[in-house]
Amino acid sequence: MSTVEKRRQLTFKEKREFETLEKEIAELTKEKKLVDLRLNTSDTSFDELQKLSIRIGEVTKLLDEKELRWLELSELAQ
Repeated sequence: MSTVEKRRQLTFKEKREFETLEKEIAELTKEKKLVDLRLNTSDTSFDELQKLSIRIGEVTKLLDEKELRWLELSELAQ
């Protein structure tokens, strides 16, 4: 990398997105833990288990996407 090369700075919109992503990731992580606990509870009905299994997949996918975007933005912020 040339010393003349400059790193692109985050735009205002990207800074806001970065801050929002941190909050969303924390909320999704918390939800994932709660769903995991419910899945491991022996008194959960079959229907509820099905719904929780679907939700854990959705939450995991969302977390992966948001963490990837957070990493992209964090690299730009440096």
